[in-house]
Amino acid sequence: MRILFITPYYHPQLKFGGPPQKIHSIACGLTLRGHDMRLATFDSENAANRERRSVDSIPVQYLPWIGKGLRQLPLDRRSLSTAIRGADLIHCYGLYNLICPIAMHFARRSRRPAVLEPLGMYPPRARNRCAKRIYNAVLTRRMIRQSRAVVAASTGEIKDLQEIVPPDKLVFRPNGIDLEKFKNLPPGDKLRICWNLSPQERVVLFIGRISPIKNLEQLIVAFAEAEIPKTQLILVGPSSEERYMRKLRSIVSAKQLERRVKFAGPLYEEEQRAALGLADLFVLPSLNESFGNAAGEAVAAGVPVLLTNTCGIAQLIDRRAGLAVSLGVESLAEGLKEMLDPAQRDALTAQRERVKRELSWDDPVRQTEQLYQRIIEEKGGKEVTR
Repeated sequence: MRILFITPYYHPQLKFGGPPQKIHSIACGLTLRGHDMRLATFDSENAANRERRSVDSIPVQYLPWIGKGLRQLPLDRRSLSTAIRGADLIHCYGLYNLICPIAMHFARRSRRPAVLEPLGMYPPRARNRCAKRIYNAVLTRRMIRQSRAVVAASTGEIKDLQEIVPPDKLVFRPNGIDLEKFKNLPPGDKLRICWNLSPQERVVLFIGRISPIKNLEQLIVAFAEAEIPKTQLILVGPSSEERYMRKLRSIVSAKQLERRVKFAGPLYEEEQRAALGLADLFVLPSLNESFGNAAGEAVAAGVPVLLTNTCGIAQLIDRRAGLAVSLGVESLAEGLKEMLDPAQRDALTAQRERVKRELSWDDPVRQTEQLYQRIIEEKGGKEVTR
């Protein structure tokens, strides 16, 4: 099959967190299964990306754009339309962008079947914002009508989407983790020096975007109230929301945690894996996550996990590779104390290895392939290009 992925963000735009990594893993997995994979994406803030032609031998078309956020428009729509006509099926990733609705429109005109994957962007919190309510009423509903299937990565995301997606279109397909990347973690000596960590200090680590949905204010307060000695909280990730950063820093100051809470900025690839190698506990306190790739990567790296039960991956991890708790400062504080108890960590070691194996990309890639085959074989699907 010739498959075209449409996404507003892709390599090397790693500041967008899990989605570019997830999309790349699925594309690589389908390539290994013999399919002709191609991608179309925005060139982000770096015009030099237009000179790139592939990532790991997968052809990528970087489209110039204008505007930001919900007003971000691809300028080269002719190239996008041509790419869609050359595919057997297109798979659009994400909501609240304009490249996917435009791609869906071209796919319908070219009689190419389309799959939509919202990437967890339809939680109740997002729907209530004025601009997104308008977008959902017009464009999200239109994309759902034009798609042959809508993919959800967790039971929680299925529940969110049920109010807008017909049952016969809603498909569950979990995410996976590239386990090979986390088999041998690089040394973290440079990070330990950079973060001024003594050999006796333990590390509670968060990796992700520094944004309100990650609920870091509750984590910082919980860390203060847990009163865990010789432990530092390291917050790794990019932030484009200065107001939220000021709020977090003011909490750190009010709790007198300046020497125990560090905002480390973004780390990618090898440095991010080195950070996991230093961690005694990984924490994902999000208000909502369709899956929670960062927690899955921590499990793959052998790090115990504390996360909120609003993360899609929580059911897989709870009492097996870590602990899932309810939202709230008190529950997070209790979770921190429990998961930093050496006896609790040791008790979960064997189960954590089993969870690792369940996080492989093999099954999700196979499920994605079967979904595409079914769609193309259905009446109205274009004849497959060999």
